[in-house]
Amino acid sequence: MDFANVLFGGPCNRRCPYCIGELLPDRVNVDNRDVFPPAGIDRFVDEVNARGIREIVFTGTTTDPQLYRHEVPLLELLRSRISGARYSVHTNGAVALQKIDVFNRYDRACISLPSFDPEIYARHMGSRQVPDVARILERARIPVKISCVLDADNARDLERFLSRCRALGVRRVVLRRQFGDTRTWEVPLRQTGTYRGNPVYDHDGVEVTYWDFDATTSTSLNLFADGSLGEEYLLVRSASRAAV
Repeated sequence: MDFANVLFGGPCNRRCPYCIGELLPDRVNVDNRDVFPPAGIDRFVDEVNARGIREIVFTGTTTDPQLYRHEVPLLELLRSRISGARYSVHTNGAVALQKIDVFNRYDRACISLPSFDPEIYARHMGSRQVPDVARILERARIPVKISCVLDADNARDLERFLSRCRALGVRRVVLRRQFGDTRTWEVPLRQTGTYRGNPVYDHDGVEVTYWDFDATTSTSLNLFADGSLGEEYLLVRSASRAAV
């Protein structure tokens, strides 16, 4: 498998209308923000080691992983039990500056950012408070990727968005089609290759991947908040088949 997800559930500091967690069964979305160690962690570690997975992601179903109250102890636990793995956090960045020392304990990070425009951002994230990406990048000691979910609201502003990312020093951007959205958004860039079935483009030195959840060939192991394990990349399918 390509990677393994440690998933967190509970209230969030953003309210995305396309939140994938809202499509999952309630049983996997329990609030585990203050549970240490997470339910099912022993079996998760055993499976990760048995399968030789060396990319581990802290992310969420209904909450942001940086709202988990035991990030550092969990990182330390996993690093002590899994040899040679890299750890990343997939976050909305809302508390990244408040927890920058914790943020920098990962090996890399991905920040979900649909737009720098507060109005567009609010329609995507339920808040006008756009994270200070410039300041986060200034204080980050790890590589930071930007993930942008596309719709008609922000796709027309794509060139300016990518140029702003580049100006801030971002070197990798993922443009994500919403899960279940059948529309295809044009990426007016020079294609340089593919990754897991998705096209990769170049924007003046910025690597831009157009990610289609339905088309990707990625695979993952998923530890849900209730302690169940799923083996499908698509979380909706993985959750329906996950077993404790």
